[in-house]
Amino acid sequence: MYPINLILDNKPCVVLGGGHVALRKVKGLLDAKAKVTVISPEIVAELAKLVEEKRIIWQKKCYEQGDLDDFTLAICAIGNEKINAEVQREAKQKKVILNVVDRLEFCDFALPAKIRRGDLLVTFSTNGKSPALAKYLRCKMEREFDETYAKWLDRLVQLRKEAIKTLPTSDDREIFWRSALSDDVMELVKNKKYDEAEASIRDAISSFRA
Repeated sequence: MYPINLILDNKPCVVLGGGHVALRKVKGLLDAKAKVTVISPEIVAELAKLVEEKRIIWQKKCYEQGDLDDFTLAICAIGNEKINAEVQREAKQKKVILNVVDRLEFCDFALPAKIRRGDLLVTFSTNGKSPALAKYLRCKMEREFDETYAKWLDRLVQLRKEAIKTLPTSDDREIFWRSALSDDVMELVKNKKYDEAEASIRDAISSFRA
């Protein structure tokens, strides 16, 4: 597998199925700012609430050929082998990237377990071999990745802009950040001493300029 993060802002995505598994997939797509449609004859209460809030579109029907038209990405959470195969055929024809829950052989991509803190996204993948292990590792690490690093990331946005003005090439910038984000700086971040950490990065930028 080749790991990527898809940019789904305002992209039309569809989830087939209306149960609790489908709900989890819908929430993940909404977190990614996708435009989400659910196709299912019935949906759980939390999905109905999202429909009521106009956060998703619900097509109250069973899946049929042609339903993937105009979608960028599809997730099938129906749990029926015949439908899985039908959805896969249509997805290939329409060049829609597809994930079928718990059936890697039907998938174009696997969904990792994830920790999201603002714009910070940490993922755990087992190449689809054991989603349970990926979820276990995520739970173990959730305490480590609290809001501390997300707040630091917000500050790094401006620091990165300043560094780009000073460091002329991508190679220069890669070398700089490897050194600048040192254990000492990250220890300051861990202790929420953001101003001190930011000052250290700015000093490093100024030293490069000199």
